[in-house]
Amino acid sequence: MTVLTEAYVDLSSETSRSLYSKLCVYLREISQLQGIKGLLHWDQETMMPPKAAVARANQSSALAGAIYEKNTAPALGALLCELDHRTNTDLSTSLNPYELANIRLALKQWKEATVLTSEVVQATASLTARATGAWAQARKESDFTKFAPLLEEHIQLARRIAALKIQGGVCEEARLINETARASLNLQPGDECFKGYYQVLLDTYEPGFKDDRLQALFQDLKQSLVPLIAKIRAINFQHDGSFLQGEWDVAKQTELCHQIAKDQGFDTRIGRLDVSTHPFTSLIHAKDVRMTTRYTAGKLREGILCTMHEGGHSLYEQGWNPEYVDLPVSMALSCGVDESQSLLWERMVALGKPFWTHTLPLVKAKFPEHESLQPITVDQLYNVWNRVDPSFIRVEADEVAYGLHIILRYEIEKALIEGDITVADVPSLWNAKMKEYLGVEVTEDRLGCLQDTHWAIGLIGYFPTYTLGSIYAVQIFAAAKEAIPNLDKHLAKGEFHVLKRWLNENVHKQGSLCNSGDDMIFNLTGKHLDSSLYVKYLTDKYSEIYNL
Repeated sequence: MTVLTEAYVDLSSETSRSLYSKLCVYLREISQLQGIKGLLHWDQETMMPPKAAVARANQSSALAGAIYEKNTAPALGALLCELDHRTNTDLSTSLNPYELANIRLALKQWKEATVLTSEVVQATASLTARATGAWAQARKESDFTKFAPLLEEHIQLARRIAALKIQGGVCEEARLINETARASLNLQPGDECFKGYYQVLLDTYEPGFKDDRLQALFQDLKQSLVPLIAKIRAINFQHDGSFLQGEWDVAKQTELCHQIAKDQGFDTRIGRLDVSTHPFTSLIHAKDVRMTTRYTAGKLREGILCTMHEGGHSLYEQGWNPEYVDLPVSMALSCGVDESQSLLWERMVALGKPFWTHTLPLVKAKFPEHESLQPITVDQLYNVWNRVDPSFIRVEADEVAYGLHIILRYEIEKALIEGDITVADVPSLWNAKMKEYLGVEVTEDRLGCLQDTHWAIGLIGYFPTYTLGSIYAVQIFAAAKEAIPNLDKHLAKGEFHVLKRWLNENVHKQGSLCNSGDDMIFNLTGKHLDSSLYVKYLTDKYSEIYNL
């Protein structure tokens, strides 16, 4: 990392407030460029003409270059170094906690950008393009060997990036892990050791969260969820869901889900709801949040849950602190916290009885032609809506099985990065873990280790944030129920704004003020992230549904 110490002389006479104001100009420009990037992505997934792909790739490449130049600008580095130099002097008396967080976050982002050479950045872009195509073809042919060489390249590149970040002082926790491992193994300076490298990758998506803590959380989950799933499978019973079969008019689904999103609190004056093959939320600006969902004639459940899920992301982004718009503190704290907001609405709310007390009459009125639906009670729908049926595919998994899908992926990618297994081991290890954790026999690669695109696009270290989001969601919702008298009654009346308002104040507006999601949870609930609360939620809920 190049530290611009010579800039200190030029900036030392300026007040901290003046330096901070100049910093905000840079940061807002970067944020606005990121917003344009988000708009291009949204357009590509929803509106872009098919033959515009090459032009869009060139536009995206040029924009990425401009963002990289802004992120690594020497003038930005000089400002950050001077402000960092003042951290232990007058800074804390001149700036408030949100402003101090902006400096902390911007400094970390600048370090992360500047430790990576342009060659590494270009190699990442090139490899992602090649690996995505190879993955798609391998998945089509259900042949992991066609993707394996590209995955090996991704592992090597991820290790290289991790090493650069450790050397550049970006992730101190990883450096300590690596040094401890090297000492215990009596390694010499030139000897390879990849221990701690996964910590770097995890920190990219879940800042401040320690890998050893993640291992402990996931181990607790495994010990509880594997036997819970086994019990459910053993009774060989499912509630009758035949009333959900048949065709559900897509136009009516669209009308219903638009109404649900508005009732949820999604502000269409500063957002859009559209359709895409893969639902997503694109942050262009806090005043321009665009989400997509999808509707399938034979899957009413999918459309409603996707809408509530993406709506949760959108409410989070629409609810960030307006005083710090376009600045790092007014953005998602982590991928896990962002995911917690979507899962809270999808699972805590849309899979719950209070929600359906309000929504079931709306569905019946919207689809009178579905005569078998009309006599169905809230309890009947709730039992079917929460069906547990472990299967191959992660994105189709129920909430009990989902966490084990993620743990499997975490264990494999961590072992790959740290050199405990080879790429060739992946299919057999994947299949063995699916059998052990979920009782499912994987018959071909496309249903197993080739089902996700994450590794092809280099998102190694991302998977754990899905389950961390689930655990966050349970604790946040429990805190909301404790703080809001009769929350279930409000939800049963369709008064979702009561929950949204509480989330706005206690989660959304906090943005990235805390150092980690774990810190945020502790500040909110007085407890650190606790897998036992998540296990209790699942065990109590599904023991009742399946009469265990």
